Amino acid sequence: MEFCDVYKGAKPIAKRVKYCGTFGLKLLGLMFVKHPGAGAFLPDVKDIHMNFVNFELRVVWLDRDFRVMEEKIAKRWRLYNGPYGAVHVLELPVSNHAKLSVGDKLKIKVYENKNSNKHDKR
Repeated sequence: MEFCDVYKGAKPIAKRVKYCGTFGLKLLGLMFVKHPGAGAFLPDVKDIHMNFVNFELRVVWLDRDFRVMEEKIAKRWRLYNGPYGAVHVLELPVSNHAKLSVGDKLKIKVYENKNSNKHDKR
């Protein structure tokens, strides 16, 4: 399984986030788990559903350059459409209080496990 770390500049926003790079992982996201962990990153996804997700999530929509476009708390059993131009979705636990503003550029570092080499997605 792949994970990623999310940064705003040099400051970490979230570490060991589930990286959902395949269709199946994007479809499942954080469904059927008891706790969101550090969250999930869904590349090339604009719209999400909260069916079978057992908790609320802090959802951040990003454009193709990984800039924050919108953020909201997603409630269970609802559908959410990303704003026009959104390309990626970052799902964080509601308890993550990192300060993000529209226009902030994030950096995603993807890796397979703690001991593997990381590579950047900008």
